[in-house]
Amino acid sequence: MKRLIYLVPLAFLLSMLFPRCAIQVAPTGGPKDTIPPVLLRSVPAMNATNVDRDNIILTFNEYIKLEKISEKLVLSPPQEQLPDFKIKGKGVAITFAEKLDDSTTYTLYFADAIVDNNEGNKLENFEFAFSTGPVIDSLRFSGTVLDAYSLKPREGVFVLLYNSFEDSIPIKKRPNYVTKTNSEGKFFLSNLKYNNYKIFALADGNSNYKFDQVSEEIAFFDHPIDTSMLKRPSEMTGKADSLNPLHLFKEETRVLSLTNQARPQRRRLKFGFSRPYNGNIELTPINTEVDTTKSWFINGRSVAGDSIDFWITNNDISAIDTLMLLATYQKTDSLMNLVKTTDSLRMFYFDKPQSSGRSRRGEEKSDDEKKSVEKKLSINTSAKNGASLRPDEKIRLAFAMPLQSIDTSKIEIFNQSDSLMLPTIGFSADTLDPRYFYIEQHWEPKKSYQLYFLPGAFTNLDAVTNDTLELSLKGADPEQFGVIKLGLNGVSPNVIVELLSDKEAVLTQKTVEQDGVIPFTYIKPGKYFIRFIIDVNKNNKWDTGWYLKGIQPERVMIYEDKNGNKEIQVKANWEYELNYNLKIDKNVSSDELRDVPNTEEHEHQPLRIPDSKERSL
Repeated sequence: MKRLIYLVPLAFLLSMLFPRCAIQVAPTGGPKDTIPPVLLRSVPAMNATNVDRDNIILTFNEYIKLEKISEKLVLSPPQEQLPDFKIKGKGVAITFAEKLDDSTTYTLYFADAIVDNNEGNKLENFEFAFSTGPVIDSLRFSGTVLDAYSLKPREGVFVLLYNSFEDSIPIKKRPNYVTKTNSEGKFFLSNLKYNNYKIFALADGNSNYKFDQVSEEIAFFDHPIDTSMLKRPSEMTGKADSLNPLHLFKEETRVLSLTNQARPQRRRLKFGFSRPYNGNIELTPINTEVDTTKSWFINGRSVAGDSIDFWITNNDISAIDTLMLLATYQKTDSLMNLVKTTDSLRMFYFDKPQSSGRSRRGEEKSDDEKKSVEKKLSINTSAKNGASLRPDEKIRLAFAMPLQSIDTSKIEIFNQSDSLMLPTIGFSADTLDPRYFYIEQHWEPKKSYQLYFLPGAFTNLDAVTNDTLELSLKGADPEQFGVIKLGLNGVSPNVIVELLSDKEAVLTQKTVEQDGVIPFTYIKPGKYFIRFIIDVNKNNKWDTGWYLKGIQPERVMIYEDKNGNKEIQVKANWEYELNYNLKIDKNVSSDELRDVPNTEEHEHQPLRIPDSKERSL
């Protein structure tokens, strides 16, 4: 015990004589840096005049780096080559590849390419201007580039300004001014002269500032930008961007040509075209003795109309592995006229090797085993087993190839709730594709059904028939769904109204010709959008534009309520009364139509329905 008493003071004394090395801990630091780089100085100065040098030096308050500078930087007026960039400490040196024009105001649009070196904070919408003459131009014009169909903002699209008004100007010449849209689709054209201009937006595939490729998207105003539309920086507001939308579209290909041909199935000949094909195609087999003056195929088209199938109904012709054909069809010549042409084609199809008639043990398969692998016709139904069906919902039947016969007496629907076999079945063929058929039946709410496809109901072109298929179905319960009643005003001409899912897939499409209430019933709970297409030519689809003919794409609008909300949240057993005014004046131009703001008050009032019978379904 005494020894312990002596040791404690000794240990304390030694610790004082030989102190331990301190462990250095990094300071916890303050808040994260979120401030972008700040321009401290430049040579020449911002907005300098009478600049006579081939380089610019920008110095910032911290070390920087350049992200995707070759993609984001735009020099206006443009040159064939972008300037060269080199990072020097906290600055960047910019050297021009070409001589600058005299008495010209130049603007460098950096977008968000300049970021700090540590945290990656971006310097948004940075631009630098100077003049090679005694005056620097200071007028501005801003706007937004939107996809003409989806109305979503388009990033990285060139916006071109010309002081010439020739129709072919964007095809032949580089613009007088150019900029690019940011992530919100907005653009800012700065340092403009006091002048009238022609404006375009261009998704420039080859970055030459010209509309010279069929795959490039374009947007244009029907009218020039006059001097009253140009603003000084102090007059610019965010609202101005939304008042100058450019709607970007890709022109429909006007050249008609055969792009591909294939034989994916023994009986199927598939032809693809560069655009929708109207008219007949003549096919003549030349390596068969079959009388081809008689019908030997049936055809079908894709919804877009640019793909055509020919299904061979003649067994002798389909049995030929290498089928040689003369195909006569229309194509566009060098003068853009449709002319008939005839091609010699070889269409190949070889069956895959069949498994032998022996079992895995090498023994000959029994008759029962052989029958078990015989082909049976499969039926793909849009309504799966246990599905709930709306009262007017059709069931689509899809087959791998067209049918040669249908026996509707072997299709039965049994109403289990009332113990009744339904006497008649509505059965119709698809108008485009001969592989699709529809069962039309009124499904009563909450009633249970059994749908039977008995053996031999369907026989395809290979004489293969179906086995028994049974589906349990039920009439949908209205209380599990919502209802939207859309009051629409300003309908002129036809308007296509589409109900979209939260993924923007088209669920229901209706064409209306006059003002009124449009009901959407049996809507599953979830988020939805409503899209309007002003169907000017009344062909029940959205049509793109054509620049050289001055045709704008058909106008598209998305429903918004008075607070600017586009989403419609639907709940089960709720009814929503909405109102929308399209504000369409058939006497104004298509571009003026786009610029008319919709000021109508929109209602979004959920009404609780105590009794589902009160619904109009």
